Amino acid sequence: MLITTRRRLFMGIGAAALGATATLAVQPAAVADEARPSARTFQECRGLTVDKHAPVISTASVFVKASPKTVWRLHTDIDNWSSWIPEITPAQKKTPGPLRPGSVFEWSPQGMHVTSTVKKVRTERCTAWAAPVNGIAGVHLFTFKPVKGGVIATTQESWSGAPAEADIPGNQASLDTGLRDWVNRLKETAETQHACH
Repeated sequence: MLITTRRRLFMGIGAAALGATATLAVQPAAVADEARPSARTFQECRGLTVDKHAPVISTASVFVKASPKTVWRLHTDIDNWSSWIPEITPAQKKTPGPLRPGSVFEWSPQGMHVTSTVKKVRTERCTAWAAPVNGIAGVHLFTFKPVKGGVIATTQESWSGAPAEADIPGNQASLDTGLRDWVNRLKETAETQHACH
């Protein structure tokens, strides 16, 4: 069943998470909290947002103590996602060149085959893609806000369609877990790479 499969995807990511810490290092907590979007803020990438009327919308945000360039490189190097978040791979960009509107990539969260099309990109600031799968229309944004000492990385995703509506609380919990784990993995990996340079 789709709902069970989709839930396994995000629960699997959560179970395999590397235990990222929520510390803000040298970033003062008040400054980082001020820069973080609230749960009711809709992220935007060149005018595109998630589906504001979708029954399931989730947001996750972390402070990453690394350069915008490091965070951006990890986020957009889809062919190498397997090195830091294997639960959503294999992943492969099908469109050559830099990530841009119209770029297509395929990925396989927990064995499902998903084809996503990039809708908007702003280098080192945001991406937005559409990822329809098995009756769920997904819209997924990542935004990156440079702040003192690093970057606030935020991801927001909406799910609409009958399968999303069939179990809103369950799908909400699954999406919350999946997005939180994704940004925590990004944080850990970027900070490790930043410390090595």
